[in-house]
Amino acid sequence: MGKFKIETTLRAISVAFFLEALVLFVATAAIIWGMTTSQAGALLTNSALVVLTLSAGVWLTFAGIAITKGKRWARSAGVFWQLIQLAIALGTFEASLLGGFAIALASLAVLFTLFSSEVVKATSESK
Repeated sequence: MGKFKIETTLRAISVAFFLEALVLFVATAAIIWGMTTSQAGALLTNSALVVLTLSAGVWLTFAGIAITKGKRWARSAGVFWQLIQLAIALGTFEASLLGGFAIALASLAVLFTLFSSEVVKATSESK
């Protein structure tokens, strides 16, 4: 695989990470909105969710930047996050079959790309 092709693949993975981070930021904003408009039933639980979703969004943003630079830890972070999303997809199947498949298929596509030999090689070399 040529240098241009692997750079494009790493950028595509980065875009997927950024989109997933955007979803987390929107979820954080929705939770904060619910807390400020008195829709939150458990303030302490929602506060913990804000911290978790915001932290995960920032972490994925950094991973998206690092994967384009070929950093090994970014691939590991991506694998971990895709496995978390697969667990979320399993829970989503109870509410919406289509939603569960959407989450699962997107996660599997990124996961298989992260494990492709070209991406493993590009993120394993010392820079």
